[in-house]
Amino acid sequence: MYDLKPATSYTSTSLHEAVKLRLDEPGSFTKTVEPQTIPQFFREACENYADLPALVWETPGSGVDGWTTLTYSEYQERVEQTALMLLGVGVEERSSVGILAFNCPEWFFAEFGTLRAGAVVAGIYPSNSAEAVYHVLSTGEASVCVVDDAQQMAKLRAIKDRLPRLKAVIQLHGPFEAFVDQEPEYFSWQKLQERTFSNELREELVARESRIRANECAMLIFTSGTVGMPKAVMLSHDNLVFDTKSATERLQDVQIGKESFVSYLPLSHVAAQIFDVFLSLTHAGCVTFADKDALKGTLIRTFRKARPTKMFGVPRVFEKLQERLVAAEAKARPYSRLLEARARAAVAEHQITLIAGKSPSIYGNTKYWLASRIIKPIREMIGLDNCRVFLTGGAPTSEEMKKFFLGLDMPLGECYGMSETGGAVTLNVQINNLYSSGKACEGLSLKIQEPDCNGQGEILMRGRSIFMGYLGLPEKTEETVKEDGWLHSGDLGYLDPKGNLVISGRLKELIITAGGENIPPVHIEDLVKKELPCVSNVLLIGDHRKYLTVLLSLKTKFDGKTGIPQDALREETIEWLRDLGIHETRLSELLNIPSDLQLPNDTAAQAAALEITAEPKLLEAIEEGIKRANKHAISSAQKVQKFALIPHEFSLATGELGPTLKIRRNIVHAKYAQVIERLYK
Repeated sequence: MYDLKPATSYTSTSLHEAVKLRLDEPGSFTKTVEPQTIPQFFREACENYADLPALVWETPGSGVDGWTTLTYSEYQERVEQTALMLLGVGVEERSSVGILAFNCPEWFFAEFGTLRAGAVVAGIYPSNSAEAVYHVLSTGEASVCVVDDAQQMAKLRAIKDRLPRLKAVIQLHGPFEAFVDQEPEYFSWQKLQERTFSNELREELVARESRIRANECAMLIFTSGTVGMPKAVMLSHDNLVFDTKSATERLQDVQIGKESFVSYLPLSHVAAQIFDVFLSLTHAGCVTFADKDALKGTLIRTFRKARPTKMFGVPRVFEKLQERLVAAEAKARPYSRLLEARARAAVAEHQITLIAGKSPSIYGNTKYWLASRIIKPIREMIGLDNCRVFLTGGAPTSEEMKKFFLGLDMPLGECYGMSETGGAVTLNVQINNLYSSGKACEGLSLKIQEPDCNGQGEILMRGRSIFMGYLGLPEKTEETVKEDGWLHSGDLGYLDPKGNLVISGRLKELIITAGGENIPPVHIEDLVKKELPCVSNVLLIGDHRKYLTVLLSLKTKFDGKTGIPQDALREETIEWLRDLGIHETRLSELLNIPSDLQLPNDTAAQAAALEITAEPKLLEAIEEGIKRANKHAISSAQKVQKFALIPHEFSLATGELGPTLKIRRNIVHAKYAQVIERLYK
């Protein structure tokens, strides 16, 4: 039998407990993938591909042409040195190591070094506030934290006194404040890497690594809930290795030793972990690191250097590429624009023929061959001419965008997964439609819970990559993973006749932005309400959008019999306005809308919302309140950028509230669709 740590349950909410593995899942693939720790998985790749390039990053003034390349054998040496370094500063077994940094080779060294030392990796988004960083480190029982630069170090200085278990903070990049390497618990990465470590410490590393088991926690991924701070998703060594091998099995045309990847999406997210860190190992691929401004415009420069053969991006990344290409085309001469448009149409037509499972005619093939020669320079311009696989996920991708990239010979394959599934559950690699996320990966099962007449219901998933549990949250774990092993995703969808998963919505209220960030609306709505006592309802908008906005209603009186909101403002609203030097007592006067607004009347409300021209002092005060609320945001992506006032409070009578007085978000979205669209122009 496999060498696993004794366990009594398939779930765990403690870093010190192991779990039983579902080794009896249906299908031969599950049985052929033996449980393996990540250090074993890593060592195997490094020894098999010792002389191949593994990591590439820019080092101005050094390296070859300002770039440094590390082979797999050198990669292994750096990881071992990092593991010894972490032992030297006191990393504890089964504690976590927080990594608060943008993607860089040291992130990878710290990750594998942590795992070799018998600890757990806990990535932290660089945009997180100091309080959000504290939440990750305290929840994860961190004994060491690795930070990017002085800006991130300042966050640690602000919270370290509240983290008695945290023994060391290591800063990767300068400039360094005077206390680094002077005070006992603060270190620079470079000086630690230069140390020579004793044989005793090396023996301790061997001993620790020998105690690691595949069914123990390897990584914490912090994912948002509907309220409060993020939950810590516990992923075992087996979860991550199995999902990686499952995804590799689904990917086609893998050319061992010739694959190129670009690391630019946050490594604290499970998608970047699987794609950048682990898939590169199964492919013997080379990972090139983008810089911190990748998503602000420098990503294409890295693409041109790396010439990736596989690319994963959230829809917003492809949206930005599309915007750049459309802008470049607009500057071209009319004849060039016409030629490119016709070439794109011919390439898209060829791709659609292939997707439909048909064989192109000789004429069609010839037209495609000629058109692709015109399109190729465009792909060369963005550094994606060698790319054979384009994957997108984390948020829905519009059919319009998919068709745009078909015309560039870049078919976007959607994939679906969650932090709780250890990565991808489906991969649409053999693209035979533009509407689905593809079929389940090898060794993973999907089913639809209580499907309706259209086959739609909650998406359930099961397999060896399903997470261990939420750290310290047994009740939340039991809500998500049932005793039978099925994970309840909270997402709505159906399976088409060919077994492809089609996602149609979400049961949960999480907003997923165009950048793929999970946003808990209730938490942000409460922050705004706290800062603006005049506001009754706050509704966060941002699903599939570039940024967050809110709809706001001011507090008014209600008709005691009908429950319909009235025009008269509540006393607390009047007092709040008076402090601003505003003396109106009726909503219609304040917003310059009809005083005889007929409610419940959706048409009247919609028309009034579009006509609102509020008192400037009121708008300024609301804007200041939102700015104050934004100071408490967990990350930059969770800050509200714009707002709009609506002409009445939510109520049962007007349809925005359900029987249990919960907001019917889809009703509000439909009712004020035109107002919402204005916020994104």
